[in-house]
Amino acid sequence: FFLLVCAPTTATRWSLVPMSSLLYDLALSPFYDRLVQLWPLWVHPNAITCLGGAGAAASLLAMRRGSWVAACAAFTAYHMLDNMDGKQARRTGKSSRLGHVLDHALDGSLGVLASCQICCDHLFGYPAAQRFALCCGMSTLLTCHVAERCSGRPTLGTRLFGADELFLLCSLSLGHRAATGEPLLQLDGSERERWWPALRAGWLLAVALLAVLTVRRPRWLAALGSFGLLCATAPWPLPCLVYGPALAVLLVTNAARAPRPCLACSRSSAHSSSTRTRSPPQTSRGREYPPSSRTHTRGPGSARS
Repeated sequence: FFLLVCAPTTATRWSLVPMSSLLYDLALSPFYDRLVQLWPLWVHPNAITCLGGAGAAASLLAMRRGSWVAACAAFTAYHMLDNMDGKQARRTGKSSRLGHVLDHALDGSLGVLASCQICCDHLFGYPAAQRFALCCGMSTLLTCHVAERCSGRPTLGTRLFGADELFLLCSLSLGHRAATGEPLLQLDGSERERWWPALRAGWLLAVALLAVLTVRRPRWLAALGSFGLLCATAPWPLPCLVYGPALAVLLVTNAARAPRPCLACSRSSAHSSSTRTRSPPQTSRGREYPPSSRTHTRGPGSARS
């Protein structure tokens, strides 16, 4: 199980910092490789990113109005476009630091808000847990980009479960709500009292393990622990007011520390990911940068997780 969770993402190096899940590598990435071909080459990847952000915002508005079908369609469009913008960037040779910041800024704001609301309202049917879910979501995104600062590789999940699996589960929950009018895992009062403490403890443990496995720097782990303590003790919405500037600083500084995008490298990466060879495909979801010893990458550098 440990080797499966921490499986290598390249043929030559083992890593405790997996870049993508098995489902993404085996099914989703090949699917999006074909789907992105429908976009004309003149469409800028940042435009696809903005369309995805609009989809996340539309899903929030639709959920507020009780339009579950529209919310499901809009959220599904969001995470499909979130996968295709990086592939379009490599396909057209338009990887950029602005795209890196824009993509993760939308994921860390609208994406987190929509995902947490779906999990609480439509997956578990427990709207009162939304503050706890938001705190865990914000902590996870900060961990992802602190890991990028420490290792050069943003990480959001494991080989078994990552952001893509979460997004698919959210879309399934909205689809189930549209079809039946009920949350996917509806728990009554007694079941909720019995299962919620264990679920909450498991969620906290997962966030802590992700931080320990991907960051592994005492100073940064202490900073992440301080944010967790703030979430547990501070009045709402103080954690959100701290999270916004902290995420912005991490995104901008990580983009500034990354090597400049290389047109030839981007096109070569796009070609290698679409060509069937015996070597493992490059299945990073993001706009890739050429490797640099300054960022201490263990494989191809990536600006998107």
